[in-house]
Amino acid sequence: MLVGLLVVVLGAAATTTRWWDVDPARRAAPLVVRVQALVPLVGPAALVVLAQALVAGAGWTAAAAGALVAVHAGLALPGWWVAGAQPAGAAPGPAGPRVRVLALNTWYGRADAAAAAALVRRLRPDVLALVEVSPAALERLERAGATDELPHRAGRAADDGVGTLVLSRWPVAARDDDRLGSLPARGTADPAGGADRTSDNPLVEVAPPGGPPLLVRAVHPYYPALDDVAPWRRQLRSLDRWAREQAAARPDVPLVVLGDLNATADHPALRRLLAPQGPLALTSRSSGRGRPRTWPDVGPMSAVLALDHVLVRGVVVRASGTASLPGTDHAAAWADLELPPAAP
Repeated sequence: MLVGLLVVVLGAAATTTRWWDVDPARRAAPLVVRVQALVPLVGPAALVVLAQALVAGAGWTAAAAGALVAVHAGLALPGWWVAGAQPAGAAPGPAGPRVRVLALNTWYGRADAAAAAALVRRLRPDVLALVEVSPAALERLERAGATDELPHRAGRAADDGVGTLVLSRWPVAARDDDRLGSLPARGTADPAGGADRTSDNPLVEVAPPGGPPLLVRAVHPYYPALDDVAPWRRQLRSLDRWAREQAAARPDVPLVVLGDLNATADHPALRRLLAPQGPLALTSRSSGRGRPRTWPDVGPMSAVLALDHVLVRGVVVRASGTASLPGTDHAAAWADLELPPAAP
């Protein structure tokens, strides 16, 4: 059982990195960030070692593996048994209108347009966020009918993975916010003066009938590169600051942040955003869905990491889920949200 014990030791070491908000200046930072992303795999691996150790009568290995399984059960179970929980900022009271939101990474415009249109017709989102959408991809989606029921839009389609677009069933108003910092509403793949490469992160206000204005932010922070995680961390911290400012300045306005965040809930940079310490709640956790994996979604059971999220405040999460789409390496993430009723 030497191999099993080694798996447990390495798994325990990987698990401890979950709480290390590593300084990007450290040479080991890219490795630490990638190990953190793989933390959810440690629990199942430890469970396999535990079963083998019990069969083999390897007491010490079984004890170590059992302890590691218990730690990961403690990390994972809250995301399954809190179904129906009310996210931070949601006030009790009469039910309001339902809104379904959907985030879809088109993988530099490669997503199959016909399949995307079929997915949109099946899920019938009220708000759709398209990430990495190019002008050519948007044209294909329009021809396929994916946007027929979503006539209102903000943001833009752009090449090089920069484009992010919000489409809505109801009227939208694009909002400028000078506090977006290093997570801009309009990004660039080739920044000048040593600035960070950024995607678009548009901010819009949607007007659902019978409900209050809904603030929607479609986001796509820069991915943690193999040799530099600083831009990724700066942009997630910028999103954290912005969300806290919104919660303080407009506590009664429901907020949805959705898209490809290039981070899992095992990354401290994202976990800082999450309730109860942070201003937002993961819809997958609030609906008891645990950790639905969305990348790399290139075949059955291929997705390993949960990178695509819907984060909310001031709403009740009624359901959430993911959906695979041919042509893209990300599964789409969706959520059904109940807004508070409109003020009389």
